[in-house]
Amino acid sequence: MGAVDGQDLVDPDDLNGFYLDLIVAKDSVKKVKDALELYDLFDKSLKITPFTCDQIESPFAPSGELQVVSRTLEDPGIHEDTSNPIINRTRDKYTPNPYRPLPPDQRYVVPTTFEVQNTTRRDGQLQANHSQDIILREIGLAQRTDIEAQVTYRRHPSKHLDDSEKSMLGLAVRKWLLSLPLSTRSKLPEDPDPLLRGCKWTYTIYTPMLLLPPTFLSKKPWPELLEGVLKPHVPELYSIICQRLKVTHIAVNGPIPAQVPSTSSLYGDAPPAEPNILRSPTMLVPLHGDFGKPGLPPREQNLKEAFWVSTVQNDITQTWAPLYTMFSRGNLSEKTRLLDLESVKTAAAAGCSAVDLYAGIGYFAFSYLKAGVEKVCCWDVNRWSLEGLRRGAEKNGWAVAGIDDADVESELTYSHDDHAKKLKFLEHRVLMFHESNRFAARTLGSLKGRMPPVRHVNCGYLPSSSDCWHIAVLVLDNQQGGWVHAHENVPIKDIETRRHEVVETFEKLVEPYRRANDILSRFTVGCFHVKRVKTYAPGIMHCVFDVSIMPRQP
Repeated sequence: MGAVDGQDLVDPDDLNGFYLDLIVAKDSVKKVKDALELYDLFDKSLKITPFTCDQIESPFAPSGELQVVSRTLEDPGIHEDTSNPIINRTRDKYTPNPYRPLPPDQRYVVPTTFEVQNTTRRDGQLQANHSQDIILREIGLAQRTDIEAQVTYRRHPSKHLDDSEKSMLGLAVRKWLLSLPLSTRSKLPEDPDPLLRGCKWTYTIYTPMLLLPPTFLSKKPWPELLEGVLKPHVPELYSIICQRLKVTHIAVNGPIPAQVPSTSSLYGDAPPAEPNILRSPTMLVPLHGDFGKPGLPPREQNLKEAFWVSTVQNDITQTWAPLYTMFSRGNLSEKTRLLDLESVKTAAAAGCSAVDLYAGIGYFAFSYLKAGVEKVCCWDVNRWSLEGLRRGAEKNGWAVAGIDDADVESELTYSHDDHAKKLKFLEHRVLMFHESNRFAARTLGSLKGRMPPVRHVNCGYLPSSSDCWHIAVLVLDNQQGGWVHAHENVPIKDIETRRHEVVETFEKLVEPYRRANDILSRFTVGCFHVKRVKTYAPGIMHCVFDVSIMPRQP
């Protein structure tokens, strides 16, 4: 590492040391491990492993060093080297154990937390012997002759590491602090540990973006430092973080707001806020990297030039533009459930379609596809979300088509009659519709007979999806029926009550079609399962009500 302000810097990567390992006979491993644990000398951060070789290159060792410095137990010649200060200091106490070679398949490496100071190639052998003698005396096994020693250059045992040294993010911040110019470092504590102690080092990587929580470096005195003496050096911090965590962009995350400023409120004819129907991530704060300009319309050129990220869950890739669309990790349990849901697997095996009335970037639509559903029709009013859905579907190998792909009118408008005639469009597994889901029943009605029956409808909107339940009833196949998965935020104490209310609501929605259609008159409504997805707020649970609308059993 170079120097800043003419001063040599402490290498922040030098968080390693030389530690004693004991080479133990197979039948003695448990006894030695138990003895080490009794005196808190067993390194629990490492596993006990078979001893397979004498010298191994270490990825942590300085250039030219070897991981194993010494494992020989006797060298009488070294005892006579009175110029060695270690000998002079310890010669009266040092009594090496006789060396008894063991077959390779009967030796195991038991790591300890005993640190060997100032180890070099020359004295490493004696250091190992002396350290072994001390530690065996300490744990009451000094008379054992079947234990060998080696000195290993490795990471500090976890019991010696604070949280900042266990986290790649914490190590990056530590490296940055130690690389600051002397003129800046002189205004900070000489030891960075007090500054780093107690900080939270959680983060999420959505390739190639690092997403930090709002609590990142929020503990006093960090806010004052970052706005004061450290402010000119913050770009260097971001560069170091990117290098260490192998990302290109950094942002701080915030909750998706339920409301956003009204665009028409500027003219005095609307309230200052309106529901965040697009689920726009307005609380995302870019810190490093080019995220693009916020508020850009989803024109083709903007879609191409935007910054996109990806993640993989359940072996399914999902893609989105973080400046324009949200991603919810908390929905993973529901995505996983859909993959294994018996009603989904049964319908998929018979051949069916599914409808997602709030598709977003494909949260639940992709689970239906992965489970084997033949075709999924997706509605969303956010063109940025649909572009993420399209990119994600392609990455997963699912043929996808939107209304642009159907060679219809520009600006994402089209004639439903013309659309139904686009047979090429209907060959795709994922069909995207950039329009309000209130048109879903009419659109699917024009496609009836050209695609498998709709057996599952997902209504994934919070705090309540009830506005689209009547649409869900309309798009379900009126011969075989199916399931509606209705998402709701419900007070935990009211979940059972809400389940009955949901069934009553769907009963009322089905009733007009019972009177008008002899087939639907044979249908019954029930809700036999309520999935508790995640806590949405204190006392409030995000629930999914599995509503079945099925033919009555004879």
